[in-house]
Amino acid sequence: MFKKYKNQDLDMAFWWKKNPKTSSDYVKLVTEQLAKINSATTTDSKRKVQEECSKYLMGLKHFILGDTDPKPTTEALDSLYMAILRADLFYDLIIHFNELEFEARKEVALIFSICLGYSKDNKFVTVDYLVSQPRTITLMLRSIELALQSKGSSQDIFLVLGNMIIECIKYEQLCRIVSKDSQLWKLFEFTRVPNFEISTESLQILSNVFTTHSNLVSKEFFCNEYNRTKFIRYINKLMAHGNYVTKRQSTKLLASLIIIRSNNLLMNQYIDSADNLKLIMTLMTDKSKNLQLESFNVFKVIVANPRKTKPVFDILAKNRTKLLKYFETFGLDNQDSSFIDERDFIIRQIEALPRIVSSTESSSPNGNTGSSLISTSPLNDSSNGNMMARGNPGSV
Repeated sequence: MFKKYKNQDLDMAFWWKKNPKTSSDYVKLVTEQLAKINSATTTDSKRKVQEECSKYLMGLKHFILGDTDPKPTTEALDSLYMAILRADLFYDLIIHFNELEFEARKEVALIFSICLGYSKDNKFVTVDYLVSQPRTITLMLRSIELALQSKGSSQDIFLVLGNMIIECIKYEQLCRIVSKDSQLWKLFEFTRVPNFEISTESLQILSNVFTTHSNLVSKEFFCNEYNRTKFIRYINKLMAHGNYVTKRQSTKLLASLIIIRSNNLLMNQYIDSADNLKLIMTLMTDKSKNLQLESFNVFKVIVANPRKTKPVFDILAKNRTKLLKYFETFGLDNQDSSFIDERDFIIRQIEALPRIVSSTESSSPNGNTGSSLISTSPLNDSSNGNMMARGNPGSV
């Protein structure tokens, strides 16, 4: 799996015995090599420094994993972790990330993940350090954008750093830093790049940010109207213009967020918009059944809302016949009892809407005017805009 470095076939115990080091020396050796990268004047000298850095990172990994003989003591490991933090090693490594060898970057990601989980006295020491020195996470978020702007191994750098960011998000304190960084919005743009791996990784980071710590996001992100409005604009763009995977996953993310009770501010703002309803109804006619289902999970919340805005109510009423026709065949092959109950509930809510016959509908057999569900012309003023469907949102 890992690239063979020079001397890697030698017994590790012999290698370290030949070069005796304390646990703190591992960090010192890596930082020394990183400093030499900048001063390397030729391709050969730079390659030699990169190989040395890779070798020391591999040794550092083996020490942390306890793959040395003798195995490191608890005290030695504690000393190593403290040396890593005192030297701000991860910040230094990320600065030089594009100059590290491919396998060395993977070593960094593994070491970083292990360090995040390091605890002492019931405290995650590395996590607490990164909270006090957030520039490392900030640098990660900036570096993935820089990776896209560079040539060569930009995809590899993006994916490894992306995985490191995902590791950070597992910890609420670090997720808070990521969610408050303005660079978060860039990830919405990265989901639309042609590269499938980068697009998927970006969407995965976003999904993790918004779903891993629901209470944090509800209280500190979606409580802000600016954030809600911007999030809705960006997620709608992904649902409307992304590739199939992006459309499906972004719609799924939205559906999962608006059904969380603590996200009621986001839910209300989204389902009160007629434009949002139009987008969801358009997605419900997509040829993909999976995307239709994800769209339905948003649509059902809109329909079940007993306090619909008049523009939303008007669109639903105007499209009553088309919607009922659509639901005659929608999800018939889905035998999940919860889905069947939800679909039947939504059908009853649509049937309860006033029947508005337009000239277009009356001239078409069965009221079917094509594949589109949406008629957006306003209802007559005589229509009762207060006739709201009386559904219980908690039942869907």
